[in-house]
Amino acid sequence: MATTVKEKITVAELSKFGFKVGNEYVNYSKQFSEADKAKVVPGAVLEAELYVADSGKKYLNKVLSAVAVEVVTPKAVDTERAKKFTPTFNKDKAPDNTMSKDEWRLKDERISRQGIIQVAVQVMSDFDEAVKLADRMLDYVNKNTPK
Repeated sequence: MATTVKEKITVAELSKFGFKVGNEYVNYSKQFSEADKAKVVPGAVLEAELYVADSGKKYLNKVLSAVAVEVVTPKAVDTERAKKFTPTFNKDKAPDNTMSKDEWRLKDERISRQGIIQVAVQVMSDFDEAVKLADRMLDYVNKNTPK
């Protein structure tokens, strides 16, 4: 039978619908107020009213009092391992990213050709017909592109 109990609990970690106490998850009940969620933080020791369902699942009804917050010491960072696996890049200077007008024109043509071929292949199931369509589309694009 479902019951309501008062317990002193220590919040281990937060989850999507509630929090973890020891090895068990506790969800928030429908009666739990949003204002009390600020009291439910990792390390908090709470005097709480819990609803225990027939299945044994626990739901937090209300926080009666926040007894204390235990200081949780973060895990030490393994700096040696981090240095070992962090890649280093030794560049004397930044690469020269300037392109001439001809290089830009050729790049634009390549991009147009790739896009047109992709569309032609998607539209046509026969490869030879797709190539003909792509050639016609490329001619059209090249004719109507200002030089």
